[in-house]
Amino acid sequence: MLKFKPISLDSVNEIIDYLEYKDSRTCDSTLGSLFMWRDYYHSEFAIYNDVLYMKVDFTENDNRFIVPMGKHNLHSSMPLLEDYAKENNLPLNFVAVPKESLVKLEEYYPGRVVYESNRDMSDYLYLAEDLSELKGRRYSGQRNHINKFKKLYPDYKYVKISKDNIKMVLDFYNEYSKNMVKTMETAIEENERTMEILPLLDKFNMSGGFIEVDGKIIALSAGEIINDTLYVHIEKALKEFPGSYQMIMNEFAKHNLTEQVMYINREDDAGDPGLRTSKLSYHPFQLLDKYNVTIKD
Repeated sequence: MLKFKPISLDSVNEIIDYLEYKDSRTCDSTLGSLFMWRDYYHSEFAIYNDVLYMKVDFTENDNRFIVPMGKHNLHSSMPLLEDYAKENNLPLNFVAVPKESLVKLEEYYPGRVVYESNRDMSDYLYLAEDLSELKGRRYSGQRNHINKFKKLYPDYKYVKISKDNIKMVLDFYNEYSKNMVKTMETAIEENERTMEILPLLDKFNMSGGFIEVDGKIIALSAGEIINDTLYVHIEKALKEFPGSYQMIMNEFAKHNLTEQVMYINREDDAGDPGLRTSKLSYHPFQLLDKYNVTIKD
């Protein structure tokens, strides 16, 4: 029988290798996302026979599973999860199911899969080349913002986050979060978990960087690479510095591209109209829908 336990800092090394088996480019099954939202969703995991199983409280008293990831296919991994759900009187419900996994579930449970998607939770996937180079007429607006920033602050610097400057980074983010006007529970949770994860970037094999103007941090970003995708988990900037958001997006992309990175996932917009407008303005290559899935008896 599967024995689930909470995701914690101590369990990172147990989980990390299994994430490379994810069959999509959605952000939910990345170490950064799992760790940052582990308390909010009461996330738990179990590992058995080289397969990672996870479950969350998606909403109050609504236990849902993540489609298993590992060396074995659904034919090997699902019977164990079915037994766990039956023994604990839980429905076989899944959350944040990418299209690739949905297809596999429909093949494994023909005629039994019921699903729905939520546009607010769709990830924005971009071509890495587009965001790092901003070529062409469609990116003229972003280039104008960047050129204005460079004209106003010609001595700006992009600096990689390290143990030598992490205190400066945390001081910036602490002050930034105090001035936020958003009161949504998820925004508050994000702020607290960001403060927690920033000093742990090396442990998580993540990278981060910030833009400095006159010795002051005015924008920062952090993320991780899994397979061919760079996932941007954190991106914050001071709006009183015109072009700061465009600059940190572009600088972080340029400084984290490798030969393997073909895509950049900038996560969802959570239904925020301003965020949606901003992310669409960068012309996503694809919107990655995610599904809530129920397996009918």
